[in-house]
Amino acid sequence: MTDKPLDLRPYTVFELIEEATSRAGIPPAKLSSEHVEKALDQINLIFKQLVNRGIQLWKRQKMILPCYPGQRMVPLPPDVNLVDKLTRRSYVRQSGTPFSDSGNPAYAFDGDFMTFTQQTTLGGVLGCTYTTAQQITGVGVLTGLAQTLSIFVEYSLDGTTNWTSLDALYQTLDDRTWIWLDLDGAPAAKGWRIRNTGAVPLYVRELFFGNMPSEIVLESWNLDDYNAMPDKTYPGRVLNWYQQRNIDGPQLFVWPVPNSLASYDQLVVWVRQHLEPVTSPTQEFDVPTRWDDAVTAMLARRLCRSLPDADFKRYPVLVQEEQEAVTLAEGEERDPSNVNYDLGLSAYTA
Repeated sequence: MTDKPLDLRPYTVFELIEEATSRAGIPPAKLSSEHVEKALDQINLIFKQLVNRGIQLWKRQKMILPCYPGQRMVPLPPDVNLVDKLTRRSYVRQSGTPFSDSGNPAYAFDGDFMTFTQQTTLGGVLGCTYTTAQQITGVGVLTGLAQTLSIFVEYSLDGTTNWTSLDALYQTLDDRTWIWLDLDGAPAAKGWRIRNTGAVPLYVRELFFGNMPSEIVLESWNLDDYNAMPDKTYPGRVLNWYQQRNIDGPQLFVWPVPNSLASYDQLVVWVRQHLEPVTSPTQEFDVPTRWDDAVTAMLARRLCRSLPDADFKRYPVLVQEEQEAVTLAEGEERDPSNVNYDLGLSAYTA
């Protein structure tokens, strides 16, 4: 028997609104633009409520944040709600023979962040060849000017021919900004390079090809612990972190403050993200299929309460349907791995 891919029919925001208002006693034929706008507002409020439940496994994502010497505060993207776990990772940098289409390729591998390889043509390549094949598992690029970095990471088994793309990056970055890529399934190869596909030539201060990653778990501090540190600017490699949850997103305060020994370190952060807001009834919403019925039931109950032309007599039934649907969805929002109990934890020191 041949396995066929599961064809899950997209459930758009409009279909969600249509079903929810029908349950609230407003037939689809009587839907107005005011109904839709009110429903969009309520969907976004539901998304905020789901974030507060803190069980959305599909919104737990890994991020790689660079360490910058002298930077004590590490900002996070605005879509981050909470940091769960953090490790510090370091690679072994492999020394090879630099090459480039133009400019001095050695500047990208000299460990000096003041120098940079400046290419003069579009579509250039910058990389290293090795006498023995290297399985590169991490690539870091330190930009040489503010630019939209658009590159492919490629390898060649013999170091000269048949270059194969393994990963791609397209991101607008400021000058002196690190961007790190994890290479999953990378083979051992004698040649590694980045190939520019952007609209400007490459300006690269450092290009880092590394392997043999080492990660250590960093201990989180509460406010009492962080505040009690007598020297919050002590230099070194990061060991601890405190999370400040501001209105515009959390910030990490790290200790020790990264110094030159931490120039190539990364912070591997597992975060909980906000759900993407809905702005149009034609879009799909940022919820997995297993939550479709629960979100519909939540919306139906809210609209029955807030829309004046809804049938409020249905409200008790909608409350019961919401409780049942949400309970089922929460029960399936699970990680089947073993559970570890760590007793005696508290938000502040006793």
